Amino acid sequence: MRRRTQLYLEEDQYRWLKQQAGRKGSIASVVRDLIDRARNRPRDVARDPLVRYLLDEPPARGKTRSSVETLDRDLYGA
Repeated sequence: MRRRTQLYLEEDQYRWLKQQAGRKGSIASVVRDLIDRARNRPRDVARDPLVRYLLDEPPARGKTRSSVETLDRDLYGA
């Protein structure tokens, strides 16, 4: 079963898709290909900041004894 959808694109996104579609057939096929590639790409878990944080400095055991309250700051510097 297929689903129909609609999305809004920035002008440069649309131009790029049209350019790609000229090579592959249609904007829809380009979008489907991009989605399939993203879904099938192996995830490098080791680069995930949360996983790195939990492995390198578990909360309450790391150098600065992080907690749930400091998680965003500790992970993203926010």
